[in-house]
Amino acid sequence: MRNVQRVPSRSRAPKQPRQFKSKTAVIDGITFDSLTEGAYYVHLKKDQSIKLIEVQPEFKIIDSYEVQCKRCSGTGKRTSSKTGNPINCSLCHGKRRRVKAGAIYTADFRVTYIDGFVEVIDIKGGPVGRDFPLRQKLFELKTGMELIVIRLKNKEWVRD
Repeated sequence: MRNVQRVPSRSRAPKQPRQFKSKTAVIDGITFDSLTEGAYYVHLKKDQSIKLIEVQPEFKIIDSYEVQCKRCSGTGKRTSSKTGNPINCSLCHGKRRRVKAGAIYTADFRVTYIDGFVEVIDIKGGPVGRDFPLRQKLFELKTGMELIVIRLKNKEWVRD
């Protein structure tokens, strides 16, 4: 029997509205972003050579980084508008630098086969967003794995 693992999602800001409208699908208690994604999940479950299917795994593609504080210009102090005295900057808290969050890429599936081979898969049911090629390259650079892009064409799953 194959294992199916749900990757726990972190609490994050609400998603921006999408350019492309797609209907969500719920299969085996798992909510998929599109009907195509759900259909591919059913296709994966039928494959006897698969040991583990992870749904929506997250990968850190850009680490957190520091930048010079814009409000105090890196001095750690700014002038109070009420008194005119120098006070600690409320944006960087007097540390002169701010930590910016990195970026996380969420794939559709991570599939582990019986022989130990692992694939990361992204399902595309329609046009690709402008930022996807960059995210794909960052993912491949950071993990050293190829991101497999799969589309449904003429009722057949095709790897791009």
